[in-house]
Amino acid sequence: AVSRVSVPLQAAEHYYVITDAMPEVEKSWPVIEDPASFTYIRQEGAGLMVGLFEGQAASWKEGGVPDDFAFGEIEGDQERILPFLRKAMERVPRTMEVGIKKVFCGPESFTPDLSPIIGPVPELDNYWVAAGMNSIGILTGGGVGR
Repeated sequence: AVSRVSVPLQAAEHYYVITDAMPEVEKSWPVIEDPASFTYIRQEGAGLMVGLFEGQAASWKEGGVPDDFAFGEIEGDQERILPFLRKAMERVPRTMEVGIKKVFCGPESFTPDLSPIIGPVPELDNYWVAAGMNSIGILTGGGVGR
């Protein structure tokens, strides 16, 4: 069912790369987050995922995301993100020595002030929203769910 609740979100391009296998990467590899370079790095399969949140992300589908769209890949501007990617990969220099298996661009939702929207909505009784968490939904899930 569709609630038709209005939530002020805008989709923007979000990029990450997945490196080729790195024998030194184990499942216990920590998640590294570096706000100064708008970067997160984590284990992904036998390699690493290097994700980017550049300061001025490019919006996607400003008129609204199509109803039939779920998670998916969109066409991005790899040249625009190269400086961000280079800076991100400098955090773990080994990532610059191995190949890149995948460069991914997909939409991620953002709020106008970049903060999550959590709480009841005025349109419906007993209806709560937890949205706009970008890639921190898993990290904040325990507290948000409470």
